[in-house]
Amino acid sequence: MNNFQDTYPISELDFDLVSEIRNDYRFYFTSIGKKEIDKAIHYDYIEEIGNTPLFNLGFGDYDFKTDSILDEEISCNGDHYKVFYTILNTVPRLFDAHNDATLLVQGSDSMPEFIQNCKANCTRECKDLDCRKAHRRIRIYRNFVNKNFDNLNDEYDFQGSEALYKEGIAEPYEVGKEYISVLVKRKNNYYEN
Repeated sequence: MNNFQDTYPISELDFDLVSEIRNDYRFYFTSIGKKEIDKAIHYDYIEEIGNTPLFNLGFGDYDFKTDSILDEEISCNGDHYKVFYTILNTVPRLFDAHNDATLLVQGSDSMPEFIQNCKANCTRECKDLDCRKAHRRIRIYRNFVNKNFDNLNDEYDFQGSEALYKEGIAEPYEVGKEYISVLVKRKNNYYEN
């Protein structure tokens, strides 16, 4: 996943230092399109599954003043592929630091709070239907995995769930299935429940 040429330079905090303080790993970069927008990629430690650390992938606009990631913002900065490839380039670095880790990917727009808020303020007239704005973020990652599954599957194991983490059972990833959460693990230390 780290073979993309058109990416932004990133800065990172020293992983060992950050892990002792916050149990996470962050990368920072600036999106340069219609405007300059500071971004952060956050691998947040969630828990141990067996002896395997589970990290959640978070991403969004970054506010240096509040040290917060605004993961519900949609920038429309004209550089979405470059931003996406920059995020993907950091995935192997997490596994280099934690070879036995499992990575959880799910979108903030799949959370019940997002869907409830969206339906309450719906402009697309989908109040009684499934929210049309829900699951857009995970769909981007899922589409990438679907298109590149054969190559990615050489190095990574993928599992998918049709529910959010801890609300459903993960299964071996099937290309084309509409998962709400995806789990990624390097193959050389695959852990299965």
